[in-house]
Amino acid sequence: MRIFTFKMQTAMILVLMSISLFADNLLWLDEIKKKSCCKGADQESGIKEFVIKKGTLQENKKEHDCKNAVIYIRDMDRVVTEHNVSGGKISFTPEYKGGYRLYFEQKSVHEGVLYVNLSSLRVYNKEGNISQSLLKEIRGKTNDSHYDHEPLSQLSFELVMEKPIKKHHINCCLYSGDIAPFRVYYKGDIQKEIPLRVSMESGWSNVVQPDQEGLVSFEIPRNSYAETEKDKKHSEKMIVEASYDVNESGVYDGGQYRSVHYVMTLPLSFAPSPLEYESRTLGFATAIGVMLVFSLGLYYNRRRKRKTPKEIYFDEE
Repeated sequence: MRIFTFKMQTAMILVLMSISLFADNLLWLDEIKKKSCCKGADQESGIKEFVIKKGTLQENKKEHDCKNAVIYIRDMDRVVTEHNVSGGKISFTPEYKGGYRLYFEQKSVHEGVLYVNLSSLRVYNKEGNISQSLLKEIRGKTNDSHYDHEPLSQLSFELVMEKPIKKHHINCCLYSGDIAPFRVYYKGDIQKEIPLRVSMESGWSNVVQPDQEGLVSFEIPRNSYAETEKDKKHSEKMIVEASYDVNESGVYDGGQYRSVHYVMTLPLSFAPSPLEYESRTLGFATAIGVMLVFSLGLYYNRRRKRKTPKEIYFDEE
């Protein structure tokens, strides 16, 4: 029993060491948000722009070396288009209003290992003809267009987020308090022994183990709200990461390799739970109501105790 426990602890230490070694080299997709005040050609044409970032959420830089990188774009009809990446910026013009998903893949051989860096990002397009996408997605509030999609056949390794378990009445977004479930696929099969590393913009990070069915789930923690007290639309980023090693040999881009190392990142954004603000509003309204009832009761009680002045007549005769 002690030997088994020691082996498990050693395995966990090795996993954490390998995760920390590659944390600074993580590649993940990030959308370039345009300001609402800007009305340039890109804003009017509905062009979406993205960059590849390298590093953590706290310390990162734009990755300009995108050699042997490919972008796959899947639309609401599940049609996949492939684009080569030139330079450090990625752009495309979505045709319809609704949800799209981008997949980034880059391969390189180093010291006999084929490194496959992957990242997936869901994108919502606010522009476009709503009548053409009405049956596919109405303002992003249909659950099927957000999560729980089948693995992309073009990728051998993929981290997929399933439909989150909501703790509030809003179904179109991701909030703190939601249960986020994930599965890891390799060549279409579920991998049941791959842990996930979760890191957040606030600095919180953790390693989450899968259950017996290969489902990895965790509750999105409440952030500090130090900067969000007056901003209900504030959102925080987090990155969910999975890695997998395969004993496979071959040749890629003129380089021989004896094993393959897959790493996939899934950048997500979540906001403070609406129940947080609703509870504050309800509490404030309740306090005001109690004070009002107490004041009216006090006023009525004083009116009852107030005596009507009596008139006194003097008989001077």
